[in-house]
Amino acid sequence: MESQLQWVVNNGPWSFDNHLLLLRRWERGMIANSVTFTHLPIWVQVWGLPFDLFSEEVGTDIGKGLDPMVEVDSKAIASDQSWFLQIRVEIPLDKPIHRGSKVQGLEGDTVWIAFKYEGLIGLCFNYGRLSHEAKHCKEPKDVDGNGCQYGDWLKGGFQKETNGEKNDHCSPP
Repeated sequence: MESQLQWVVNNGPWSFDNHLLLLRRWERGMIANSVTFTHLPIWVQVWGLPFDLFSEEVGTDIGKGLDPMVEVDSKAIASDQSWFLQIRVEIPLDKPIHRGSKVQGLEGDTVWIAFKYEGLIGLCFNYGRLSHEAKHCKEPKDVDGNGCQYGDWLKGGFQKETNGEKNDHCSPP
């Protein structure tokens, strides 16, 4: 029973009826109106990282730069067949998610790496927060005239297509 509970806690994020479902272990004295959710543990795929930087140490450094770091998927690193590095972080629910970052290679060159979030649900493409989707946003799209900074490309895994067109609200930067 404990192993099943741990599996549920470790393998989210979860959703119900296309809404984010946040879970927390019960603690003695816990009451419903005192429970707060401030972070979402989620797997992040790091794309565009030079192969010579694929290591647990680099993954840890990237994870610490994102948000509270949980773990690096060392199995993917050991396979020598990964296209991306996978790290688990706890992203704050009150701040926009990170789209990517710059890292310095071994030769001193700077490379842009992109982040994709596994199981991402409820992302507002206008603000990059996990509070609501863009279709439910009360603020107008593209308020600053710079175009969307967030879109379906931030979702890791299979992307659904409709009538041969990608289901994307905005194009990647």
